[in-house]
Amino acid sequence: HSQTIRTRAAHATGDQRINSFGIGGEIEIRSGLLTQKQVITSPLLHFGLGENTQTDVARIVWPTGAVQAEFELKADSSVLAEQRLKGSCPTLFAWDGKQMSFVKDCSPWNPALGLHINAQVVANVEQTEEWFKIPGSAIAPRADSSGSFYDLRITGELWEAFYIDQYSMMAVDHPAGTEVFTDERFTMPQSKPQLYLSKTPKPFASAKDDRGQDVWAIVNKLDQQYLDTFGRGQYQGVTRDHWVELELGEDAPLDKKLYLIGHGWLHPTDATINIAIGQGNSAPPQGLSLEVLDEKGNWVVAKPGLGFLSGKLKTMVIDLDGVFHTDAPRRLRLRTNLEIYWDKLEWAEAAAFSKSPGDQVKVQRLETASADLRYRGFSEITQVNASSPELPDYNRLEGTAQKWRDLAGYYTRYGDVRELLAKTDDRMLIMNAGDELRLKFKALTSPPAGWTRDFVMIGDGWTKDGDYNCTYAATVLPLPFHGIKDYNQASTRLEDNPAYKRSPLDWQVYHTRYITPDYFIKALR
Repeated sequence: HSQTIRTRAAHATGDQRINSFGIGGEIEIRSGLLTQKQVITSPLLHFGLGENTQTDVARIVWPTGAVQAEFELKADSSVLAEQRLKGSCPTLFAWDGKQMSFVKDCSPWNPALGLHINAQVVANVEQTEEWFKIPGSAIAPRADSSGSFYDLRITGELWEAFYIDQYSMMAVDHPAGTEVFTDERFTMPQSKPQLYLSKTPKPFASAKDDRGQDVWAIVNKLDQQYLDTFGRGQYQGVTRDHWVELELGEDAPLDKKLYLIGHGWLHPTDATINIAIGQGNSAPPQGLSLEVLDEKGNWVVAKPGLGFLSGKLKTMVIDLDGVFHTDAPRRLRLRTNLEIYWDKLEWAEAAAFSKSPGDQVKVQRLETASADLRYRGFSEITQVNASSPELPDYNRLEGTAQKWRDLAGYYTRYGDVRELLAKTDDRMLIMNAGDELRLKFKALTSPPAGWTRDFVMIGDGWTKDGDYNCTYAATVLPLPFHGIKDYNQASTRLEDNPAYKRSPLDWQVYHTRYITPDYFIKALR
């Protein structure tokens, strides 16, 4: 008996992370006691099975390094590449009073270490501190023998390693009729994280897409129904030039500072795609820009280089102060060629942080009660439709076995890691895929009547994608550190690394868990 396997990309457009037939990847099969492995060199791969009548499992490693397993294949089977993200950032869950629920991607979200932004250039390492808002409705206190606490879980679901220098959380109590936001965008250069206080946001008077369709009903509610009228381009994350046109109504004051508040998610490119785009004639990725009408009725760029949302379920804040031309209609466009899916677009009048005791916003840093690292495995991932993000379900495990070809090196041992996360000092927690960090923060008493409490997660660190086309993607080394700019020229020897020199004992006390991809490589044997 024999098995012929056909490998091919699932879509001709809208992905392009691999070539049409997966040439350059590899397939390993197991049939009874027989195992075989072949490099994909043609659209058809032939495996002799002897007396076995089927392939029990075939594991395909695509040219990017992404992995896919198919079970109980019959003769002459076709295998399509799964279109799934393989690297992104840590995943944040919180106890909402009933269960652990997904909140959003969290720090470190900055571009992965060694990420190619085109065929020649590797992204510089920029600012590492990030703030992400956790709505008060998404987190509730729970209790055990130690008292009342907020329970947060941070997991590594995808093919990457995390270097986390610091995690903390603050509570923000604000008066009725106000909202607090953080700007969850990536921009170059990056702006310093801060809180934005506004009055209650309001909807725009109208919203149209770049083809003139009325999309107001889509972007008027925060309901995970996303604006998706721009189609797909040749590559994942990049599509045609498109925009959404918004108009302020008469209820928007003329003499006050206004914010544009945008909620949505980004379908990102990756190192492989960026290299592919850089080798051809395709339009490069273009972040958001803000356009307005001038006095002659022409669209002009008021704010270029606004970057893009930092992952899934994120919010951006754009200051509209001074962008509109005198006597011109107060209409604006958010323009890009990236796959940015808007859930809700609204405007808000900026509010000042009052110094009066009765209406002053109260910001409190929360005490970290515990920080415990353990192994968990991988959550089941679901996606409602092509316009929606892939979301993990904490309460349903896909599996606990090694899923990825892990980066080789020393990771932090399991157990108490609170000391490593206490402050930004290059003493970092090194997490692997499948790991989980459990954080407990001491709960606060309820805010005053009529006030609202939201939370802000603060993180500082780096992430490294396992994509074969990232620099040093196969190993934990070289370690990042504050002050590093060019990851291409980082030291590969542990003893020469500034982070190691600062705290060498950490590699005797904390970073003692050595991981290799050997188990992954030999799994079918």
